[in-house]
Amino acid sequence: MPKIRIRYVEDKGKFGYAEFGDFFFFADDLYVWRQEEEFADDHSKDVVDGFFNDKCTRQGYVCRFLYAGADTNYVDSNGEHIFVGDVIEIKEGNSETQLALGYFPYFEHEEMRYCFVLDNHSLSLEDCIGREDMRLTRIGTTYFLLDPNFETEDMNKKVQDFNGWHDTNEEHEEKVLMSRYTPNFDQEPWKYHGLEILGVEFNWR
Repeated sequence: MPKIRIRYVEDKGKFGYAEFGDFFFFADDLYVWRQEEEFADDHSKDVVDGFFNDKCTRQGYVCRFLYAGADTNYVDSNGEHIFVGDVIEIKEGNSETQLALGYFPYFEHEEMRYCFVLDNHSLSLEDCIGREDMRLTRIGTTYFLLDPNFETEDMNKKVQDFNGWHDTNEEHEEKVLMSRYTPNFDQEPWKYHGLEILGVEFNWR
């Protein structure tokens, strides 16, 4: 059985990770069990009671976070685990491009697969990983320009927006830059450029 692990936004510049059994979804929102006392004030007792029908005996605090993709159980060329919502640099021969990974039907009416959605077709992650002439490297995530009110967003829409085929080269390069400073709620692109100028690094991995 593949390992089930998800990523979530804990705060600006900080992702968290949870294993199967340590998280659940309720009314389209993600909730994660945390043990640290710092989360006591954020405990959602009403959600626990509603989800478990007053039969939960687990200790700890259930807190709402923004879902930020599942571990695909595939690794990139550096051996790093690839998550849905990652921005991947794909090198093939002398050409390279940067695409965001989503979870969509590979073809119409087919099963869901991890893939890079393009203008009128898709590239399967599984097929790309299996090619010796193709190098895949994680370089960032799509979790920039997040809703400042911490509202749940459509993850696949963020992936599609990143892979926008009507973008100019300048617009695409700006998205690639912002992907390195994630997770991030800042709404002004100039702030991301400022982080680059100042040499700031985000541990988005």
